[in-house]
Amino acid sequence: MWSQILRNKYLHSKTLAQVTMGPTDSPFWKGLMRTKDLFFRRVKFLVGNGMSTRFWEDTWLGETPLAVQYPTLYNIVQRKEDYIGTVLQTIPLN
Repeated sequence: MWSQILRNKYLHSKTLAQVTMGPTDSPFWKGLMRTKDLFFRRVKFLVGNGMSTRFWEDTWLGETPLAVQYPTLYNIVQRKEDYIGTVLQTIPLN
């Protein structure tokens, strides 16, 4: 039940990776947001269809996110939070 309350109050239709801390958020949520980056750096994601794993910011290829492996490329990417499935759909196969 508590997870549904947090989803409804803070996430809406976004993922945990997409939300940020707001000035009126609860102390619990602020603490969670402060540890979010560390959490995402330490976990690995199972890609599946690629529609829930972020291409640049999640660890799915190697031991660190591609944003950490290739910071120069990451800095010039316009859509940093795109999912693997979205990125790979835009690559021409011919």
